Amino acid sequence: MSAKNKPLFFRRVLTMKKLFAFSLALAMAISLTACSNDSSSSGTNGADSSNTAEKSVTLHMGGGLTTTSPQYPALQAFAEAVEEESGGTIKISLDLSGALGSDREIIEGVMNGSVEMMHMADISIGSVITELGFVNLPYLFPTRESAEDHYLYGELGNIYRSVMAENGMTILGQLLEGDFRWISNSKHEIQAPSDLSGLKIRVVDSPMYVSFFENLGCNPVAMSVSEVAAALQQNVIDGQDNGPLNTYFYGFYDFQSYMTKTNHAYAANMLCINTDVYESLSENQQTILSEQAEIYTALAYEYQVAAIDGFCEEMEKAGMHIVETTEELSTFMKEASTKVWADESITGMFNQDAMAYINENLAG
Repeated sequence: MSAKNKPLFFRRVLTMKKLFAFSLALAMAISLTACSNDSSSSGTNGADSSNTAEKSVTLHMGGGLTTTSPQYPALQAFAEAVEEESGGTIKISLDLSGALGSDREIIEGVMNGSVEMMHMADISIGSVITELGFVNLPYLFPTRESAEDHYLYGELGNIYRSVMAENGMTILGQLLEGDFRWISNSKHEIQAPSDLSGLKIRVVDSPMYVSFFENLGCNPVAMSVSEVAAALQQNVIDGQDNGPLNTYFYGFYDFQSYMTKTNHAYAANMLCINTDVYESLSENQQTILSEQAEIYTALAYEYQVAAIDGFCEEMEKAGMHIVETTEELSTFMKEASTKVWADESITGMFNQDAMAYINENLAG
């Protein structure tokens, strides 16, 4: 199949010059999905003469995603495909890397419509819409498969979309595969509970995470992810608890030498639009935006899962020591998490339908 016969989004991705060294997994996903969608590559919506009657809009997309992320060139391709498919009536401005403010400011902006779109992590959304914090409970998902079954493609995901809709936001495409969170720091290897004592660890601005890390004996410091690199460089904090993807994308490994695979929480990402903005578009424009988002999120999901090991190798080559957690440390951290689960001042803020599902299917 020639490149020109592939759906527009994939033609864009194939011509991007900023694909990463681990693009084999991405290329395989592109090829497989493109073949299955080949029949839709002719007669695009962008060629529909009815577009001349549609209003032109520019949708500003905020978020902390950096240009070093493999999702960034895919987002560029997504924006270009939407513009071309819509005959130029939809332009998406990628105002990322915190250009529109902190995560909280961007989320609140999408909620009230002052920002049209965002690419955002659920853990940041949960710090603003506390009802959604349930998906980031420590040790909620024991495996990636469990997160997929119960959250990304399961009942917890359905509840999540519903609450987002109640807050004026529509999730486009799939919920994006995220990362299990690990702990990294600049002081020493973390293998025993005592190694955590007194460490200044950046956490997301969430009572749940502040409480959890206090239970671990750390000194948690809540801040936006866009502030972490500078805080590490200036020794304001000793470490942070992002997973390997964000630790690599944001370059946090440049300022830390130690990382432990604690897998203490799972976080996903998503592509969202203000619902009023979405519904103000024509039916044809909504279809284009939704279809291209489905393609983008499927591609980004496949690539991220395939890329994790490769990014870990790159960080190790740069001098970071990445180690498995010990049974002693894991037991200690899980015990600390039970205090969070038992704290009704925290779990009482969460969606109670979700908590009922969790207690029936995932607790214990």
